[in-house]
Amino acid sequence: DFYVRSAVENLVNQSNPRAMEHLRNESSELFGDELLQRSFSDPNLRHQSISDQTLVAMAQEASKKLGMEQEPVLRAMGSEYFKLCLGDYGRVLRILGSNILEFFSNIDGLQDQVKAYPRFQGQQPPSFRCERKDDKLLLHFYSLRHSIVSFVAGIVDGVSRFLFSTDLQIEISPSRSLTSPHHIFFITNSNNENSANQLFRYSVNMSTDPNDSKIGVRTFCDCFPFHVVFDENLNITQLGTALARMIVPNVSSKGMHFSTYFDVLKPTVKFSLSSILSRVNSSFFVRTKGLSSHRLSENLELKGQMLFLQETNSILFLGSPSVEKLDELIGKGIYISDIPIHDATRDVILVGEQTKAQDGLKKRMEQLKRSIEAASKAVDLEKQKNVDLLLEIFPPKIAQQLWRGEEVEPTTVDDVTMLFSDIVGFTAICSTATPMQVVDMLNSLYTHFDQFCVDIDVYKIETIGDAYCVAGGLHRPSQYHAQQIAWMALKMMSAAKEQKSHDGNVIK
Repeated sequence: DFYVRSAVENLVNQSNPRAMEHLRNESSELFGDELLQRSFSDPNLRHQSISDQTLVAMAQEASKKLGMEQEPVLRAMGSEYFKLCLGDYGRVLRILGSNILEFFSNIDGLQDQVKAYPRFQGQQPPSFRCERKDDKLLLHFYSLRHSIVSFVAGIVDGVSRFLFSTDLQIEISPSRSLTSPHHIFFITNSNNENSANQLFRYSVNMSTDPNDSKIGVRTFCDCFPFHVVFDENLNITQLGTALARMIVPNVSSKGMHFSTYFDVLKPTVKFSLSSILSRVNSSFFVRTKGLSSHRLSENLELKGQMLFLQETNSILFLGSPSVEKLDELIGKGIYISDIPIHDATRDVILVGEQTKAQDGLKKRMEQLKRSIEAASKAVDLEKQKNVDLLLEIFPPKIAQQLWRGEEVEPTTVDDVTMLFSDIVGFTAICSTATPMQVVDMLNSLYTHFDQFCVDIDVYKIETIGDAYCVAGGLHRPSQYHAQQIAWMALKMMSAAKEQKSHDGNVIK
């Protein structure tokens, strides 16, 4: 949107700056300043596609103000449009090819990558195919957008002038029907000097007679084991050695039609000679089907390109297996020996195996790390249990020295108060109660006593049977240790009155 509007503004300003002011005032819905500013500042609007109707309407208004026909204005808009794109994306555009043929032969691949971005999803860009005919370049343009053909011709002119510094003559042969997407641009160089270098690949005198080829069919099939040649009727006429091994056993019963043995996964096109030619510069993904009764021969995916063979009016699919690991290779019924040494797929597979080994080592290291962490947590838990147990038995200072492994020096405490207690009639109670009744009774009573020790800050020495021994001023110096022990005794007697033995009598 931004580039088209900017192209029109630049074009009109170059010829008549006042005309642009009139256009803004008279057709604000097409040329308003706020539209250009908004599309410039908003990234989504900046790359938003513009409708064909709007583009043509802008060309019509501009042609009226400039006093020109609409067709040359559309061409000039296309040329200016490319100039603006070159300013922002020149680094990418300049590496597409060293001449016009190479540039337009690779533009489809760039468009495939651009379509992957979310902001461009849903858009279907046109497709290009180049054909050399004597000193002319036939640029086949495939799109149902018939109204922008002249605009695209202007883009081609912009490519030649701003990227390759040459002037071209471009004749348009539009599609004969509105339902046909096929248009042709006949391109010749205005200056015959160096015309071949600017339009075509540099080449020496080479024969176009297949009989003059220095490579035999057998050698070619060995060099490219995953290639397929099929004619205009889509019948297979030649196969690489790896595919031949899978397909030839089925020929007598299934014939040689391409669609019998292959499905085209990408791009999504109707499989015919014309549709393939319209996407000949795109990457093709094909998948085998019905090659053999053996399960390993099924679903082999091949990635490659379609090449038009002018000599025989055929199509060559030159591909290689789309696999990344040895497991995938084995699962497809092919071998390393089937993949040529020059094919990068070999390196991809071996790198995949190396990555797999590294991933396996990484997983083992992570498992070992988790095991060590779990063991460390278990050790910490056991250590905490030991600390808690020591704290239950000894004063905190002594317990800390013990679990640290330090030697505990004997000390003398001059002033302490001791409390000794037992349960009245404990022997008689034990003679009539079950062991568990005795344990439950003592546990309930001593739980209260233990809490009193914490509340009053006295130290429980030990419990033996029904005897409960407490010291005041032992674990921590205190000038009130006698009072603490007295208070402890009172609370113990008070708590005992609330407890009963199994026979219902109050404990004393």
